[in-house]
Amino acid sequence: MRKEKIKKVLSAGAVPLYMAALLCLDLSFRAMYGFVGGWKDAAGPTALWFTLLWVCLFGALAFLLPRLIARIFMILTGSVFCILVVVHAVMYHLFGNFFGFPDLLYAGDGAAFFSFSYLQMRKLLLIIVILTFAAIIAAAVFLPRRCYHWKRITAGILGLAISVAGIVLLNQSLLVEVKILDNMTWSVARKGNINADLDPVKLTYTEFDNPNACLPLAGLYQYTFRDLDHTFLSEASRDRAKVVADLDTYFSGRPAHQDNELTGALAGKNVIMIMVESLDSWMLNDAFMPTLSALAKDSLRFDHFYTPLYLNAGTFSTEFTSQTGVIPPISGVSTDAYVENALPAALPALFAQEGYRVNSYHSASPTIYNRGAIHKNLGFESYHSHVEMGMQDYMIDSQLLNGFDLIVDRQQPFYSFIITYSGHGSYTDEYDNIAQPHMEQAKQAVAASGVTGSEDTMEQFTRAVAQIMVTDDFIGGLVDRLEEAGLLEDTVLVIYGDHYCKYLTDTDFLLNLKGVGSRNLLCNTPLLIYNPGLSPRTVEKYGSTVDLYPTICNLFSLNADLRYFVGEDLFSDGEGLVYWRDGSFYDGTEYFDASQSASGAERDRYYEVRNRLDMSWKTFRYNYFLYTDPLLAE
Repeated sequence: MRKEKIKKVLSAGAVPLYMAALLCLDLSFRAMYGFVGGWKDAAGPTALWFTLLWVCLFGALAFLLPRLIARIFMILTGSVFCILVVVHAVMYHLFGNFFGFPDLLYAGDGAAFFSFSYLQMRKLLLIIVILTFAAIIAAAVFLPRRCYHWKRITAGILGLAISVAGIVLLNQSLLVEVKILDNMTWSVARKGNINADLDPVKLTYTEFDNPNACLPLAGLYQYTFRDLDHTFLSEASRDRAKVVADLDTYFSGRPAHQDNELTGALAGKNVIMIMVESLDSWMLNDAFMPTLSALAKDSLRFDHFYTPLYLNAGTFSTEFTSQTGVIPPISGVSTDAYVENALPAALPALFAQEGYRVNSYHSASPTIYNRGAIHKNLGFESYHSHVEMGMQDYMIDSQLLNGFDLIVDRQQPFYSFIITYSGHGSYTDEYDNIAQPHMEQAKQAVAASGVTGSEDTMEQFTRAVAQIMVTDDFIGGLVDRLEEAGLLEDTVLVIYGDHYCKYLTDTDFLLNLKGVGSRNLLCNTPLLIYNPGLSPRTVEKYGSTVDLYPTICNLFSLNADLRYFVGEDLFSDGEGLVYWRDGSFYDGTEYFDASQSASGAERDRYYEVRNRLDMSWKTFRYNYFLYTDPLLAE
């Protein structure tokens, strides 16, 4: 009799236990990451209401479905959301961003660089995930047999109806119409800002391009389903013709680029553009990178340059933006778009118009990020991997010099885009083949630097230094070969990083090392432009990857109408502003996001920056250059 009572109680409590487990999973996760996103109500009523409604919907389905199907449904939903919580936590630790379904577009290529050292998350959260899953399994096991009668069916359907209606109404209450700003100027105070009265929380929820703000704002379950809809359904349903017309209005209101002291200063010279894997600002010193440090002293050096992570696939993000002047959209595109969309004003296409031979070089296979096809679409003649360059070990950057005769051309000017590899993480013995030749030198340099940290962190730090020394060897060898070939005087080197050294897994260590308080500000990385004929100087203006494209266009007098690109020539008189995918921005004196101000000029400025991001995303998302020619004289 006692066993029967216990079994009856467990059976009656199966669905409530399932619902309670899902509720605790969401609340625990958001409590631990409540600091993310910047909203004062990040753990507030909106997320709580969404979560309660979704938990009730799941519970109603478990209550109504036949027992076997209900058990499968409970275990499936429990598994999916427990895994998602782990993925969110790991990705935030590694990239500083929660997971979004657009990340799946690059997951296959990113998996090629996976390391178990990246699987780090809070132990308490892992325990909660395990307990949650165990509770859901127990609930599924004790789920009673179904005995359908009108009261049960009525209660279940009523619960479903209330939950669905609540989710729909709450969702609709947060959606607002986002229009393009009128009378666009670069000033902070503007007239005709028709977005001035928008609630920044509603704007963020409507655009849904910022996982770090949207997940705390909407809760785990609403975030997941809205992200699915926004990524794969909503964008496809928008009116392309209207968006193109809106973009025409926006770009026509932007000021034309004005010539400055460096306009055309490098026109006609050869260009070798080197995107260095994991090049960070703290690496640029005589001990860690002696060659690049010496080169920096004779270069145009941009100490306030940033490489924002618009995509979690950081290398591809910077690669695409630096070559096109367009910020890759966070959602609403497939990988096919990078092969098929019109990009007539990408740098290789512009240099080809000037009679240059244009090619790209990277040791990895052309199938990684589909570079072989994408680079063709950008205007490159060919993509050259380690095979074509005769590299014995594709990880060793110094072996890129085996392809020196492919990289340069002695008969015509050339534009060569090189992506290095040796600085890539993980910084473990998995990459001993890169690090070992420089480990002793790196240990001595690190010891002399005075940098301290935990044993594991210092091991990673030392390996990062040893690996970037290999890249430094390549840069030194390249300069020497150019000089021997008599090409150095007529060749410009543009050297920049794809992202900060994010594969160092101790983020607090990096924040202290760089002396910043924000993960966004970790994105400060070197940018150098070198040619023996240039007078070296440090450029104080603030800028980011999106500004590199108009800067190169200005230096080489390339034929593109820069109004169509939201970046800014770093030698212009513009304001000098860095902005990240969450809409926050930085000008060297002020770091601002929407949650900091409810009204006034600064809030207007936030909307202007947010609008620039949105316009650049839409340029590519809706294949704008298929309808508009950016190759115009200004």
